[in-house]
Amino acid sequence: ALEPSEHGLIDNWLLDIKDIYHQHRQELAAIQAHETMVNRLCELNVMQQVENLCHTTIVQKAWSQQQALAIHGWCYGLHDGKVNDLGVSIDSPDQLAEIYRYKL
Repeated sequence: ALEPSEHGLIDNWLLDIKDIYHQHRQELAAIQAHETMVNRLCELNVMQQVENLCHTTIVQKAWSQQQALAIHGWCYGLHDGKVNDLGVSIDSPDQLAEIYRYKL
């Protein structure tokens, strides 16, 4: 998925993953084992998606209506069947950068 060859329509969906790979390329390049690198890329993607969800008006409207809502980042390990808590949890707009906070 990260190689330069074309895969069809899925290439558009993979752009976000390529952005994450590019942003963290030094960290990922330092990982020797391919499977370990792919697992780390998956974790970084989940962490980014937690933020992306919290940037939406849907989540922020829930918070503005005093609904208890928290978005957590977890990864499921295919190798061991365990859920790994990535320590990423957002439960209010105060945890977001100002540019992403809507005035609802």
